[in-house]
Amino acid sequence: MMERWSVVPEQAAMSAAGPNADVAYGDGVTFAYGTGALVVIVDAGDRPDGSAVDNANALVLREPLPTEATRWMSAMNKGEQPLLGFVRTAGGCLALGGLYQARTVHRGMDPFTGDEGALAFAELTWGDRLPPDLLDEVRPTPELPVPGIDWLGDVPRNPTRAVRSFLTAWYADVPVTPGANRHAAVRLPAPLLAFHDVAAGREEILGRQDVIEPLDGIEYLDDESLVVFAAENQGVWVALIDPTEEDPVVWYDGGPERLRERERLSGFLLQFALTEAASMSPFTGFATVSPELLGGVVADMVPVPLQPARTPGDPTRHWVAPGVVATAADHGASGVRLSVGSRWRCALRPLRSRIDWERFDG
Repeated sequence: MMERWSVVPEQAAMSAAGPNADVAYGDGVTFAYGTGALVVIVDAGDRPDGSAVDNANALVLREPLPTEATRWMSAMNKGEQPLLGFVRTAGGCLALGGLYQARTVHRGMDPFTGDEGALAFAELTWGDRLPPDLLDEVRPTPELPVPGIDWLGDVPRNPTRAVRSFLTAWYADVPVTPGANRHAAVRLPAPLLAFHDVAAGREEILGRQDVIEPLDGIEYLDDESLVVFAAENQGVWVALIDPTEEDPVVWYDGGPERLRERERLSGFLLQFALTEAASMSPFTGFATVSPELLGGVVADMVPVPLQPARTPGDPTRHWVAPGVVATAADHGASGVRLSVGSRWRCALRPLRSRIDWERFDG
């Protein structure tokens, strides 16, 4: 097998599949399948919506993919053949070595044969992370304009305006999808209505991990004066408010007794938006860290001037920099779970070498 990180001619990379291998081409990716291996060669470049190197030890395949890719991946698994990865660069093909399937997504299943449908997505990983200089070569990251953090000035006196400004800038690239206007069946406080106003036609803003309930899904609890307006993704808790108050207290319901959040609704909604941005943005980083390591990562970021949140860990604190949100959730003996997120890969770059990340997309 070729030495990892060596650069070889493309013909040598293709020949690793074995003699007389079959070849198929996709958008930015080439497959070669033979008796020796399934070879995957992706083009160098930063293609968040296509097939490319995604981070220091993973490449992703995204549809449209050649029909042969589905059949060959399945045959490779059944035959226990090697899966070999390369990146096509100007100087040749960089060998990534043996790959492992971390995750695959197929389009449906044949109801008669039980066979999986067409391959739509695959995340392929390898053990040793690409050195930073090689990562920059195979996945160059263009510098792009990112939103600032001027909205921080509104947090102490007008959190609702702050969250509106943050969401508007952060999701500026998400198109508004026309649809039926949703209306709440109950009177709701202004901070929640403002949040829904920004989110109208952009369901992503309501959360992909935890969720803010859609307007027409907010209802009173049985025999109570509180409504459920948000929920944890696995049903651990729901968040409650008294909708008649201007900026009500937020309560978590799901444990032995209800727990009061430190910030009222307007602050909670900003913290919700920041936590989602840190964990569910297109480009993220994750690590479990000590308080000392955390301090080094966020040293030149600005803390959000709100009391710590109680979820996803207690306490959970937030920091921001242009184009970046960081969330640190304290889980006691399990450590502090640090998440950083951005919609612009270049914004994460300054954080890349500060700690040994479990996963990092910058």
